[in-house]
Amino acid sequence: MSQEPMDANAWLKRAGEEDEQDRTEAALSAVEEALRLNPTLAEAWRLKASLLLDLDQIQEALQTLEQATSTLPQDPGCWFERGAALVEEDPATAAECFARVQELDPDFPRVTANLGIALLKAGRSEEAVRALETAVTRTPEEAHLWNHLGEAALALHRCRQALDSFDRALALTPDDYVLLGNRALALCHLSRPEPALSCLDRALALAPQEARLWAIRGLLLEQAMRPDEALDAFDRSLELDPRDPDTWSHKAQHLLGRGRTEEAVRCRRQALMLSGHLKAWGLCLLDQANSPVPGSELRCETDLPPEAIAHRYLADLAGQGHQVDQSGLVDGRFRAALWELSPEELPT
Repeated sequence: MSQEPMDANAWLKRAGEEDEQDRTEAALSAVEEALRLNPTLAEAWRLKASLLLDLDQIQEALQTLEQATSTLPQDPGCWFERGAALVEEDPATAAECFARVQELDPDFPRVTANLGIALLKAGRSEEAVRALETAVTRTPEEAHLWNHLGEAALALHRCRQALDSFDRALALTPDDYVLLGNRALALCHLSRPEPALSCLDRALALAPQEARLWAIRGLLLEQAMRPDEALDAFDRSLELDPRDPDTWSHKAQHLLGRGRTEEAVRCRRQALMLSGHLKAWGLCLLDQANSPVPGSELRCETDLPPEAIAHRYLADLAGQGHQVDQSGLVDGRFRAALWELSPEELPT
């Protein structure tokens, strides 16, 4: 006796059962069959995206959620899941998704909190404060929302509001090193270095390898007129995380204040390269097999257009006695190579 074909809801149920048994691939096959039979099943779209995320197929999950919101533009759940998936990678678009949820269902769970976090990450601090103030009114027991509210207020230089928010968060989770570091930073902005250092010492006792805490310590020690210790703190932060542009900027400003201009300029350039505000270019000689010539010079330039960098490089080679023709060929065998360095290749 032949079995009756399963409908979309039955396939969706099977997908859920397979997911509960951690059989992700089987669940994904079942949910795709459900969507083939009925592409208007919002729950199926959300489950498919969740399964793809479990498989670390991030782009496929995002494409699935984009297709879901296109297929079901009136479903707030699909917009919410799309926003949640985008909040780290593309917070501006995530904020648009959460705003769409609010339009469709103002009482949708947690949408205001998530909107506030996305706005904060997108640099829209004023809007973030408004959303997060509403969120903490609704769920005052959530420490991370008070923390985000404090971060948004601090970005707007509302230091006392930020301090109050961090205090509310710490009352809920007193041993959170992120909160302690943020509270120390707020005290720093209020020119209260001694209580800030006390707070930061607690944070460092909990997380001594956290680079950001050492950077904050550098700012506090600078404010406390302890310049040598401040420089040591900035160096310790960069030892732990050499690719943080903000710490390079802080160190540059500190060195500039101490009259160490050349070192400050190098640090500032490093900060700009890491933040993407300057492009870094590498130069050397390549042989006929496009392999770097051993012993050829490798430079890093940032503040000239590539054509000017190449011209100057070739002029330097000619000045050193090398034969350089109009096509850029060096000594009849080598050509000067110029390429943009990725952040991973930047010198530290």
